[in-house]
Amino acid sequence: MGKFCFANLLAIISAAAMNKYIILLSLSILISIKVSAQNKLKIYGGKNHDQFIGCIDCSNNDLNSIWCVLGDYGSTHNPKSIWNEKGIYGSKTSKFSPYNKKAKYPPIILDGKGKSYGYLTINKNNPKRTTDLLAKEIIEDRDQIVKDIPKYYAHTFHDRND
Repeated sequence: MGKFCFANLLAIISAAAMNKYIILLSLSILISIKVSAQNKLKIYGGKNHDQFIGCIDCSNNDLNSIWCVLGDYGSTHNPKSIWNEKGIYGSKTSKFSPYNKKAKYPPIILDGKGKSYGYLTINKNNPKRTTDLLAKEIIEDRDQIVKDIPKYYAHTFHDRND
């Protein structure tokens, strides 16, 4: 009878410990999701940088991603896309474009908390130009990227995740 009570006590303790573990694991996952969402690098354009024009490091399945060709920001035809050569954020002549060396208002990169990662600009003399490697790749490899955005995404993010 003493062993039976001890076994029941162990089962109760084990169940309580398991419940505590599950709760801690769930909280950890929720926190990491929130932190991950906040740390996504987003591009804002316009004179006051109040126009969202895409997420740099979001999945190609995310409609807000510059890598999602079915979304507004990954399309080569949408006026808000940095890939649209005729759009204000994708041309080489617009004062809002990262691809214009003389752009007066190049887009800015911000994380979810509003921390600046610098300007997305091809102008290497701009002291506030981003130092983010992926952003610099986007600027420098643009002509290659627009030929096949999904292929470039797969190659770039596959290599980063190895």
